[in-house]
Amino acid sequence: MRIFDNALLYNPVSCTWIPSSFSVEKGKIKAVGKPGSLSGHLVFDLEGARVIPGLIDSHVHIESSLLTPAEFGRLVLQHGVTTVIADPHEIANVAGTAGIDFMISDAKNSPADIFFMVPSCVPATPSDVGGAVVSAEDLKAYVNHEKVLGLGEMMNVPGVLFEDPEVSEKLSLFKRIDGHAPGLSGEDLCSYVSRGILSDHECTTAEEAEEKLLLGQFIFLREGDAAKNVEALTPAVTQATASRCCFATDDRHVDSIAEDGSIDNCIRTAVRAGMPLELALRIATLSAADYYCLHDRGIIAPGRCADFCILDEGETFKVSRVYKNGIAVSKKGTAEAEEIEFPKFVCSIPGEDEMKLPSGMLKVIETIPGEIITEAGIGQEGDEGVQKIICVDRYRGEGFGVGLIKGLNIRQGAIATSVSHDAHNIIAAGASDAEIISAVKAVSEAGGGMAVVIGDETTVLSLPAGGLMTFKPYEEVLDEMAVLNEALEKTGADKKAFMSLSFMALTVVPHLKITPRGLFDGDSFSDTDIQC
Repeated sequence: MRIFDNALLYNPVSCTWIPSSFSVEKGKIKAVGKPGSLSGHLVFDLEGARVIPGLIDSHVHIESSLLTPAEFGRLVLQHGVTTVIADPHEIANVAGTAGIDFMISDAKNSPADIFFMVPSCVPATPSDVGGAVVSAEDLKAYVNHEKVLGLGEMMNVPGVLFEDPEVSEKLSLFKRIDGHAPGLSGEDLCSYVSRGILSDHECTTAEEAEEKLLLGQFIFLREGDAAKNVEALTPAVTQATASRCCFATDDRHVDSIAEDGSIDNCIRTAVRAGMPLELALRIATLSAADYYCLHDRGIIAPGRCADFCILDEGETFKVSRVYKNGIAVSKKGTAEAEEIEFPKFVCSIPGEDEMKLPSGMLKVIETIPGEIITEAGIGQEGDEGVQKIICVDRYRGEGFGVGLIKGLNIRQGAIATSVSHDAHNIIAAGASDAEIISAVKAVSEAGGGMAVVIGDETTVLSLPAGGLMTFKPYEEVLDEMAVLNEALEKTGADKKAFMSLSFMALTVVPHLKITPRGLFDGDSFSDTDIQC
C-alpha cells in the first residue's frame, strides 16, 4: 500500500481544499485522512501540492482529433483527463456498426478509460445520405455492453417532437440519453425533455442553459475548436447548479489538444471568464461522474479509482503529474490499431463549367466565430470575403452541391476535407474553382484526408481510417499537422479553418448548410434553392 502524504486535496463535495493524506492499494483509494495519519509500505511526501481527481470529458467525438481511440486516450491523459465519454457517430456515419465496434475495440488499448454513448442518429436526418444507416434494431446489441453508458446525442429534434416510430424505439432502449437541441425553447423544449433526454451540449447563451437546467437537464459546457461556449455559459454555473453541469470538448484536432489542452483548457477558460476554480473542478470531476453513474470515480475517496492529478504551483491551472489507477502516467506508445475495411471513395468530381452559379444576389452561408451555427446571408460572387464552397458525395458518386460561404477568409488557394459532419462527404472551399476541384481530387485520391492547394502546390494529410482518422502515433500526426498548417497559413485562412469547414454540412445545426444536393435550411429541415 502506498501513501501520498501532505497533499492539499480538492474535495468536489464541499468544493474546498483540505490538507490530507491518502492511500492507494490495487488501483483504488484505500483511505483518506489527516496528514501523517496513514501508514504503508511506500510514502510519497507531496509537500503541500494541490491534488485533484482525474478529469472527465463528458462528450467528445474522438474521430475529430484525427486519432484512433487508443492514441487519443494517450494524448488527453497527459492533460489530466483520465475518463472519456465518446460518441462515435462520425465513424458510424461512414461504416455503421462496424465503425462503432472498431472504436470500442481500439479503446481497450487506451491508457485512459473510454466509455461510449452509441449514436442515435445515423444518418443525422432522414435527408442525409452517408455511408451507413444504424437502426434501432442495430442498437439493441449495445444495450447491456459494459462500455456503453447510453444513447448518444439525439439530433433528430423533429423526430422526437413528432414521435417518429424509429426515433421512439431508440429512445426506449436506453435509460440515459444525451441531447442535441440548439436553440430549442418553450413548449417544444418541454416536449423534447419529456422523452427522457437528460442533457444538452449545444447551449450558446447563459439564458438557454438556465432554461434547460430548470427543466431538469444537465448542461455540458463545450469548448471545442469550432464551438467555444464556456465563456458565454459561465454565468449559468453557480453553487446551486454546478452539480448539474459538466465540461465537454466535443470536437478538437490533435494539435489543439497538444497545444492548448482538453478539459484542462475548459477549466482555464472558465476561470478566466470568472468561474471560481473550485466550481470548475466540481463540474470537471464529480458532476460528470454522477451524470453517467460512474460511482467509482470523480472524487478521491475510499473505493474509488485512484485517478488523480498533481497541479503545478502558481495561479494558472496546469496539470503537472497524472496518476491512473495509482500509477504515474508515462508517454509510452499504445498497441497498433486493428485495421478494418472502410468504404472506398467514389466521387464524381465536377468540372469548372459545373461550378458556375446563377448571376445576381444569392444565399450565402455566413460563419460565426466560435460557433458552429451559421447565418443565412445574401451576396454574390466577388463580394469581399465571399468564396465558393462545394460538398461532394463520396460514397456513390451521386453528385455535388455548390454554394457560397463567407468567413473562412481564404485569400488564395483552396482547402478540402473528408471530415465533414455528419455524413462525411468531401467538403471544400477556396479562392478559385480550379483549386477547389484540385483539393477535392487530392482528398479523394488519398482515400480521405485534409488538403491544401495553392496553385500547383498540394499538401495532404492522409486519413485512411474512414477518411476521419489515422493509425499513426499522435506525435507523428502532430508533425504532419504542422506541415499542413504551414500550407494553410499561406492561404490567409484562420488556423481553425478546417474545423470550421467540417461543420458546414451539419444539417442538424441552424441555419444554412450545404449537402451534395445543394443548400440546406436548418430551420425548416429541407433543401433550399441558392437563389433568393
